[in-house]
Amino acid sequence: MTSNIQIPFSARYRGEHRQIDGDFPRTARIALLHLLLDLVEQQYVVGWHAIARELQRIARRPAAIYDSLNVPSIEKANEDAHKLIWDIDWDRVYDFCERLYGHLVCEVGEEGQYGYVVSKARSEVQAYVSDELQRIFLEEQLAVEFSDGLVRRQGRKHTVNMTTKAQVVLGDSRLTEARKHYDKALQFFRHPSSPDYENCVKECVCAVEAAGRTLFPMSKANTLGDLAKWLGNTSEVTVPKAIAQTITGIYAYRSGGNGVGHGGAEGGVATLEVTEYVLALCASQIIFLVDVSKQLDTEVPF
Repeated sequence: MTSNIQIPFSARYRGEHRQIDGDFPRTARIALLHLLLDLVEQQYVVGWHAIARELQRIARRPAAIYDSLNVPSIEKANEDAHKLIWDIDWDRVYDFCERLYGHLVCEVGEEGQYGYVVSKARSEVQAYVSDELQRIFLEEQLAVEFSDGLVRRQGRKHTVNMTTKAQVVLGDSRLTEARKHYDKALQFFRHPSSPDYENCVKECVCAVEAAGRTLFPMSKANTLGDLAKWLGNTSEVTVPKAIAQTITGIYAYRSGGNGVGHGGAEGGVATLEVTEYVLALCASQIIFLVDVSKQLDTEVPF
């Protein structure tokens, strides 16, 4: 589902270098409550009783029984929902955002002269909710995005741009194995509550290795390190040695980083910043290898 949201001024002005990770702050919870009130008033959800019951389920609290036609009961559901939004852990709030989109929203319509008439399809309501949640995430500097009904770790703009370009290049049927590795890397990185940075790095480097070995079978490379040496010395394609060494460097980190590969304990920890750098760098290397492989195409165009 494509979002039509315009990035708020505060997010454009602030930039992307101070993202909030591992939290759903107080101000974001206030914004979420404003959105819920808006959805109830527009009848995009069936009412506060449905919201409160879903929050109770997520929080593993006993389910309350509400009467959707009784004003005091509706007010009690409203009160319970507000309290739970404040009480539940930050990752549970993200769970609720996904359930709000996928489970709570409903179509809007009314009985007309010729039967029930839908005035707002459920898919339209979902698009509205998705845009509003994404707006909150942007305004609040959260290190996640809301897309296709899921909360995902987004990375900075440059990372998003490079990973998107790499995924386009990896659409080549020859690069199926590389694409599988890179998709896994993105999944490890984007998990909103438990990102796995070590495995993200591993899968990134495996993606570069798989792409290189597929594109350059004449290299007879068993590892990415072998491929980097071949690229720096071969006359079949033109790759400056210094550029080939950048591939050697990323392979060395994958082999020696703490918790990343071969039991290495001296190569450095895979922090969020390091992992995001590796994710973007490996995307660039995959794109570069695909471009270099075109030097092998000697067919004369007519």
